[in-house]
Amino acid sequence: MLNLQTELKAYLGYTRFRPGQEEILNALLQQRSALAILPTGGGKSLLYQMMGHLRPGLVIIISPLLSLMQDQVARLNYTGEKQVVALNSTLDRKERQQVLQQLHTFKFLFISPEMLADDQVQTQLQNININLLVIDEAHTMLSWGPDFRPEYLRLPQLHEKLQRPQLLLLTATATPAMSQQMLDLFRLKRPDTFVYQTSIDRANIFLNTEKLSNETEKEGRLTQLVERLKGPGIVYVSSRKLANSMARRLTVATGLRVVAYHAGLDYYTRYRIQRQFMLDQIDVIIATSAFGMGLNKSDIRYVIHYQLSSDLTNYLQEFGRAGRDDQPALAILLYAPGDELLQSYFIDLTLPEPATVALISKKSSNTESINENQVNLVKYYLEQGQTVTQINQQFEKRRQQRLLALNQLVKYINLEQGLRRYILEAFQDESEFKVDQEAANQPVDWQKFARQKPIVTESDFDQMQPWSDKLRQLFNIK
Repeated sequence: MLNLQTELKAYLGYTRFRPGQEEILNALLQQRSALAILPTGGGKSLLYQMMGHLRPGLVIIISPLLSLMQDQVARLNYTGEKQVVALNSTLDRKERQQVLQQLHTFKFLFISPEMLADDQVQTQLQNININLLVIDEAHTMLSWGPDFRPEYLRLPQLHEKLQRPQLLLLTATATPAMSQQMLDLFRLKRPDTFVYQTSIDRANIFLNTEKLSNETEKEGRLTQLVERLKGPGIVYVSSRKLANSMARRLTVATGLRVVAYHAGLDYYTRYRIQRQFMLDQIDVIIATSAFGMGLNKSDIRYVIHYQLSSDLTNYLQEFGRAGRDDQPALAILLYAPGDELLQSYFIDLTLPEPATVALISKKSSNTESINENQVNLVKYYLEQGQTVTQINQQFEKRRQQRLLALNQLVKYINLEQGLRRYILEAFQDESEFKVDQEAANQPVDWQKFARQKPIVTESDFDQMQPWSDKLRQLFNIK
């Protein structure tokens, strides 16, 4: 009988599995598909690595982001695994053809949903022995698919076309309802499908929210926190423009190495920033939400949300990138009145209005002025045989769902205490936690998280200069 502990030691050099890993591997080796809900840093990638080692055939990993794919490929290469490739838009046509012709020589293939939907790719994969089909960050099927990446909605159909290979769905956050949705999409039934979920509770991360009167106060408070908190850290914002301007401001105001990261940067710049952050050559990343997905940096000491996430699930994903070394870390959400309006705007931006749906449905109409994501989304539903009325009803239902999810996050902000309990109850997580972990929202033990000198507390906040005043002093502007 196969000894997984022995194989783990021989292949990766580890002496023991993390919680859930061995059970999930045993289920996969018994030919059961699996849904694995493991915390950020819980070792999800080890599962498909081990399956590639233990069984012949190609492990296909569907990954949502280019940067995430490249990071995963690099990590496998680092362990000595050479039979790995990413099939994505960074390859030119000739390189792509070479990969497709040599698929049988690889153990691991990283691919996006969009690339997997390509007819030529599917044809090649139908002639390959597929060891395992992995959907990484599987919650994105539910959060991204219905709104702006319809290729995620096609994954069940593509699974069928590939003759239903064994599935492994991986994510760090999913409510029971979300878990069932994912299983239903692929017609996976319990108990034939193994479902493993650990607690979402990260006891070492101190949860904190702060309400500021206006945007100016919020800017000042962010500067104060970044200047004094022990890093490295991540600050999340909602737009590329703000990420760029905020990085410049904080660099001048704090003297720290602060860099912006977002999808508007070219691939090589994004990859360089990730490497520099990993090597502690950058103190703070000002990022849009994509940064950190799959990032294997264990010592991030704080995650600050300058603007709201879209919902509690994404907020949990994002602040979960802190403290993966199990040492104390901070998750701070800064809020000024009206912040939720920006997320409401994003909801309206991604979901087409009835007039837009009607225009796209008329095949002869010019849709060049319409957002490409909206065009693709409407075309997907039309291809599924839905009428314009049905599509509009679906978008309106989705709009209401997202507004309710946003409202759930706003309620979290308004709590005076019980932040951890609120999150656990929202995810129906019945984990036990200590009374001191459930302490009031304020005050934070700032000394524990201070960089070198005592951090300025909120009682001192009014005495702090906003970044604009510091800039005037620095450049002698009257």
